[in-house]
Amino acid sequence: MFVFEIVTPGTWLDYDDKDWSWKIQNQLQSLESQFFEANTALNLFTNAQSTRPSFADRENWESDSQRRSEIRRAIEQEQGGFQSRDGWDEIHFETEVRFKREKWSNGGVPREFEHNLPFIYARTFLYALDAFDKFLGVLAKDPNVPAEVATYHEKVAEVFPHLRGVRNTAQHLEDRARGLGAGRNPQPLDLKPIDNGLISAPGGGALVLNCLNGSRYGSTMSDGHYGEVDVSPESMQHLQKILEGVFSSFKWCGSKQHSPSA
Repeated sequence: MFVFEIVTPGTWLDYDDKDWSWKIQNQLQSLESQFFEANTALNLFTNAQSTRPSFADRENWESDSQRRSEIRRAIEQEQGGFQSRDGWDEIHFETEVRFKREKWSNGGVPREFEHNLPFIYARTFLYALDAFDKFLGVLAKDPNVPAEVATYHEKVAEVFPHLRGVRNTAQHLEDRARGLGAGRNPQPLDLKPIDNGLISAPGGGALVLNCLNGSRYGSTMSDGHYGEVDVSPESMQHLQKILEGVFSSFKWCGSKQHSPSA
């Protein structure tokens, strides 16, 4: 399990305007909340990627095959033996339905569910990073916050240059899947060249959506380029430095705090 720790320099913000301090501290807490949501998503993603799918287990495959045969013979007996071709097709269909329902009732997980888990957690990580960026952007626009906060907000774009583009595609797959860009009147995408180690399309023309390339989650963005966000401890380390830098930009009073909890 990856746990990324945060040290807050104090307990309360130390400014004369208490209402402003309360408002800003709430925003800082929201920022920290998105940080730990990303940390949680990283752990779920890592676990999902490292778990061997049940359908890849040969022992399970053999027992499943045997159970299918038992169910098929039971259905054949129910239907009186000899069947036409259409009858055999119906027996096969009924065998699959009964077999799957039995597996599910005994705790079996459909392949589609197992396959989707890393993608779901990767998008959760992506959305947490995006929310972190948005919270920090709002904070940076407050005229009374330290100037360093805006610098740390710019750092997010430096470290995650494709964050906004990949997130927008994840939110608007209905357009990208049709080869369209962004906006109220989305135009056809001009698909740019890709060479990311998994996909090689040096001449362009490849539309890529909801892709996992190792730990990197990517999609074609609205400008036609392919973008990725790395769901990794390294990404969390960057985020950790940014968050602690933001916290350290403010004046605090009271004892310093350590997060997360035990």
